[in-house]
Amino acid sequence: MQKFSFGLTDLTSFDQPAGEFDLTHAGASRRGRTIARQLARGMPDTMLAGLCVVAFDSAGNLATVVPLGTIH
Repeated sequence: MQKFSFGLTDLTSFDQPAGEFDLTHAGASRRGRTIARQLARGMPDTMLAGLCVVAFDSAGNLATVVPLGTIH
């Protein structure tokens, strides 16, 4: 298990992390999809375009990218 930092981004800025979780790498992908699904439910389709949930591992490496527009 390691710490993963999650955030919402338009892929031009990664300045605002939304939270950190201790997970396995597979768990980080699942958590990313869950967060994206929850966010997408509350937003109109036009606002989803270009937004992604991203996760970085404790070393700062990109672990997962989940586009909100593909989650419904």
